[in-house]
Amino acid sequence: MRILGFNRVELLLAPDDIHEAAERFNDLLGTSFAPPRLTADGHVLTTTDWDNHVELYGPSGPESRIASSSAEAGRGAIGPLVWEVASIDEAREYVLARGHRVHFEYQEDGIKQIVLDPAEWYGYLITFIERSAS
Repeated sequence: MRILGFNRVELLLAPDDIHEAAERFNDLLGTSFAPPRLTADGHVLTTTDWDNHVELYGPSGPESRIASSSAEAGRGAIGPLVWEVASIDEAREYVLARGHRVHFEYQEDGIKQIVLDPAEWYGYLITFIERSAS
């Protein structure tokens, strides 16, 4: 597995806070968060500033697959820590060959991700991402 570098940290926000947070980060820190959008599955609001290595994300509503973890974590929660890899397939193979578990996989236009089981990583969501050239 070839790690290309640290990709981003994800900051977990409540659905009511994510739009304001994007504006506040942009205004004070000069980040370039676009207005949050729904992921392909429609359950997560997200916006990423790739240059500053930060993603703001949160549940789209109470039916979201991350709503309960968001409520449990509360304000100020840090989500996945993400490392960029050259090949997600090689990363998956590498992880599994060492006896670790993949918690879930996610794919959307231009990105493929695997998230390791947080029970093995002290509660953290360790994520590997492969981004295709745009």
